[in-house]
Amino acid sequence: MKTLNENSNVKVEGHVLIKDFDSGEILLDKYNAINFQNFALAAANAMANYTDGSGNQYFIDKLAFGYGGTTIDANGNITYNDPKVSGETTTGLYLASKDNSVSPAVDLRVATVNSITDADNQPYSDLQCKVVLDYNFPTDALTTDNADNFDAAGNFVFDEIGLMTNAGTYLTHLVFHPIQKSKNRKLEILYTLRIRAGV
Repeated sequence: MKTLNENSNVKVEGHVLIKDFDSGEILLDKYNAINFQNFALAAANAMANYTDGSGNQYFIDKLAFGYGGTTIDANGNITYNDPKVSGETTTGLYLASKDNSVSPAVDLRVATVNSITDADNQPYSDLQCKVVLDYNFPTDALTTDNADNFDAAGNFVFDEIGLMTNAGTYLTHLVFHPIQKSKNRKLEILYTLRIRAGV
C-alpha cells in the first residue's frame, strides 16, 4: 500500500499569519504541520455529508489554542516540541488553554469564519479561517502584555494552535514562539489551507 504524503496527487498545506490588528505588526508568519490521517478522514466524511452517532460532522469548526508547544530555559533559550500530527487524535495540543469565563472551564476554542477562494484555471483552492481576538478576550486575560511566566495558563501566552473539525479531531498543529494575548492587544489570525489536486 502506498503511503500518502505531501507529494501525493492530492496535497494540502497550511499557513498561519498572526498580526497586531492596530499596528499591523506581524507576530507570526509560518507554515504548519498537517495530520494527514485526520485530514483524509475529514475530507471523505465531509464529501459524504456524514454525521457521526453524536451528531458531529467533519467540517472545520474551531481554532484551538495551547501553551505547551515550547520550553524556555533559565537563559531564555527556546526548545520547540514536535507537532502532534501522528495518527487519528482528538488531543492535538500539548497543553490546551482554558476559557475560565465559564464553569467548569473548557478548552479555549474560537469559532472560525471560513471562506473558499477558487483560483481560475488552477488546480487548487484556499480555505481561509480568519479570527480576530478582541481586546477583552479572553475575559480573564492580563491587562497588559508583560507576562513574566509563559507557562502559567492564566497568562494566555500561546505557543501552539490547531484547526479542529466539528467532530473534535485535529487537522493541523503549529508550534511557534510564545505570543501573549492580553487585554491591550487585538490580534488577527489568518489560517489558510491550500488544497491541490492532480499536481
